[in-house]
Amino acid sequence: MQIRFLGTGAAEGIPAINCDCAHCTRARNEGGKLIRERNAILFSLPGYELLVDSPPDIRSLINKYQITKLDGILATHSSYDHIGGIKEFEWWRGGLDFLAEDRLFEIVKREHWTEMLDATMFHIPYYSGSSLYFGGFSILPFAARRPQPIFGISVKEGGKRVVYTSDTPGRLTNYARRVMWECDLLIVNAPTFEPANEKHITTIEAVELKERVEARQLVLTYIGHMNKPHDELEEFVRQFQGVTVAYDGMVAEV
Repeated sequence: MQIRFLGTGAAEGIPAINCDCAHCTRARNEGGKLIRERNAILFSLPGYELLVDSPPDIRSLINKYQITKLDGILATHSSYDHIGGIKEFEWWRGGLDFLAEDRLFEIVKREHWTEMLDATMFHIPYYSGSSLYFGGFSILPFAARRPQPIFGISVKEGGKRVVYTSDTPGRLTNYARRVMWECDLLIVNAPTFEPANEKHITTIEAVELKERVEARQLVLTYIGHMNKPHDELEEFVRQFQGVTVAYDGMVAEV
């Protein structure tokens, strides 16, 4: 299973517009891994290229990484930074599956959908706790514990499992932790370093979660400008075994 991190920034991206914080200032001046487009992940699976989320930057990301083959797009929730680029796929040549839970799809249709997308997309519903079987792999969605419909996913290919948390809080359900249990790779959206908050898991909590669920590897992504810059975050995680900080364009294989 190959996973490409197209964008690894949180909702504001880095540098954020009209922000002169030290993190954004360094990103403007130094570039490189300090710059983060908004979060999008491409899973290369047996016979199927799956894009997880479609941020407003998706057109430039697809062109930057020369992505010419996609089979499906999975929506984890309807926030603009996760789905705001979906209209770009009006111009995609060929059909695409659009994987979204029914309530989530209704929100996406109301806020972002067009007739041209109807001609391109095939809605494939998913349900929390029910596995979608694709022959060579399967996807199990699970719900984040927040009022807005938000879903993480567990992707299984052969004997390997990768779990992506999306925008989950630090306080997870027992069920979600069991889904993550002993996974080969845990990918966590951690926009802030600390302190803990009700909406998003933090970097500190993500490292603790890896140990609690005995995940073999952890990748931190969805990094916000209130988190540490990439080099400082890399330095911090070196003290923990099996923890990596994602950067735009990074490829992981499981």
